[in-house]
Amino acid sequence: MTNRIQALRKQKGLSQQELAQRIGTSGQQVGNLEAGRRKLTQDWMERLAAGLECGPADLLGSPAMQSAPKPNTPLAPGDLTMRTATIERNTKETRIRVTVNLDGGGEYSISTGIGFLDHMLEQLSRHSLIDLELKAKGDLHIDFHHTTEDTAIAIGEAVSRALGDRAGITRYGDARIPMDETLTRVTLDASNRPYLIWRVEFTRPKLGEMDTELFKEWFQAFAQAAGITLHVENIYGENNHHIVESCYKGLARALRQAIEIDPRKSDAVPSTKGVLGGSL
Repeated sequence: MTNRIQALRKQKGLSQQELAQRIGTSGQQVGNLEAGRRKLTQDWMERLAAGLECGPADLLGSPAMQSAPKPNTPLAPGDLTMRTATIERNTKETRIRVTVNLDGGGEYSISTGIGFLDHMLEQLSRHSLIDLELKAKGDLHIDFHHTTEDTAIAIGEAVSRALGDRAGITRYGDARIPMDETLTRVTLDASNRPYLIWRVEFTRPKLGEMDTELFKEWFQAFAQAAGITLHVENIYGENNHHIVESCYKGLARALRQAIEIDPRKSDAVPSTKGVLGGSL
């Protein structure tokens, strides 16, 4: 649905971040609402109306009611563009296309041909709020290894590309995820220095048709391609499904923290070196 949030905000001389502070949300969320990527519920309309000092009905409008933006009009200070990227990875073993939106709402469309992996990637998208579109076709008649690993590489590369120079990000994330009898801790640094610590053990060789040994391969490939230092530790647990699902949910929540823009340093790379990456 078309809305007039951006037009009203600019009439007030507010940046996305300033409006966000007024209504108790993030600049990214304001951007999602303006672009129509987030549903404009009654609650959002009431909060926005209060922040913009207008009536809820004033937020709605048709394209004809809005003035067309001038070409090359600069964004107001504090405005945030959506961080998106698309990666295509084609080899003799797999063909993969993935699109991510780091400032999304956790929407997903995933098809790898591996049911359990699809389920885990849906958890990753939903709990990180990263929009994820992924279609993979691999040599599943051989085994699931190539599709599992290459899917992680493609998603990781897309996340890294969407992050750009990583200016403004919070950088660090940490999550402890309980799932019934299981507790898992995931900690990460989006430093562009890839490394994996994996302290997770399984008591079953397979979950569904997927080899449990492939989960470490997925996390290793993702950490390498995304450029993150990633520590995954299952503190305790018995059910193998709960253990691996808590790993993906932990990654999602920690990643959500790490890639969030810090409003106090939205234009600065979070390092005293002024750059993230390599051996720096």
